[in-house]
Amino acid sequence: MNGKVAEWLNRAQADLTAAELLLKFDEYPPAILAFHCQQAVEKSLKAFLTAQHLEFRFSHDLAYLLDLCSEADRTFNELEPQIAGLTPYAVEGRYPVDFPLDPTEAEAEAFYQQAQTVVEFVRQKLQR
Repeated sequence: MNGKVAEWLNRAQADLTAAELLLKFDEYPPAILAFHCQQAVEKSLKAFLTAQHLEFRFSHDLAYLLDLCSEADRTFNELEPQIAGLTPYAVEGRYPVDFPLDPTEAEAEAFYQQAQTVVEFVRQKLQR
């Protein structure tokens, strides 16, 4: 695994760890946890694209990144349910807007499980 791919994966893991640490508190900001989950997924998909030497535009759109991954490996299509709903929590979702993003704790915990699934899926793909 080249250095850039490892760097993307390390950053994805750091975001996943940040989300996991938030879950340890009795009270935590669910939107911030969702942000870290979105970031973990985004960075892991970018790790795969980088490993495949595929170019991608600067984007936080997980559907776009997943489509690119699926072009290289159709099994990425099975991750679609795992990313649905996470894209809005990207960087743009951290700023006040007309439609505030305010997930429940249950939704945030589901996002964490989804992010774990995606990061592990990508990690397994890159070990082959």
